Amino acid sequence: MPLVNKHKHPYGTIALWYIDENPEQLGSLLTIDEFVPFKTEKRNVHWLAARLALQEAVGSKSARIIKNNEGKPFLHNEDGHISISHSGNMAAAIFNHTHFCGIDLELFDKRIAGIAHKFTTEAEAALFKPESEAACICLLWSAKESVFKYGSIHEVDFKEHIQLTAIDFESQCLEITFKKVDPELHLKVFFRVYEITDHEVYETGLLSDAQMQNGEYYIITWI
Repeated sequence: MPLVNKHKHPYGTIALWYIDENPEQLGSLLTIDEFVPFKTEKRNVHWLAARLALQEAVGSKSARIIKNNEGKPFLHNEDGHISISHSGNMAAAIFNHTHFCGIDLELFDKRIAGIAHKFTTEAEAALFKPESEAACICLLWSAKESVFKYGSIHEVDFKEHIQLTAIDFESQCLEITFKKVDPELHLKVFFRVYEITDHEVYETGLLSDAQMQNGEYYIITWI
């Protein structure tokens, strides 16, 4: 199953790819970048699937990825901004015609709660649903990763410089302040949750930890 979700946002497109191909199958579809194999198959399929998701988001097989001096990817001779991510058996990409963007994808793992103190403040934790604490922690980490990619600034402290101020679970949106820049940015980060069952991908809301730890769930955030 290749592309499983592709939807428009106001300034571009987001694409989600479920990986069940091998590197040779993925590589045969790629036109947006030049693939140089890595040592492990897992890294190969992640690299390829993320760029195939981007290829779908951009919607042009003639587009090409290059990197700037800081290693950030962008499109050569194309207007717009890009961001990619991968985790587990999925990859995601966003293309924005006019604005900077960031996207992150995380396979839910309740063990992330063990490092929450490194990037979560008490005020942020107070916004979580008690029955979904680990899921909210994973969501917060993903959202801060998206903001970090959006800002494209080095030496960002996720706890000090990227702070959650509100979560709207119904509209699936977080409000985050990015304090590394002056003036501060007040950003909206959107999210979705997907479940994989029998190689089929379904969109769900953010469920309880007990539910999410008994399946294969992915959290995707973007800005």
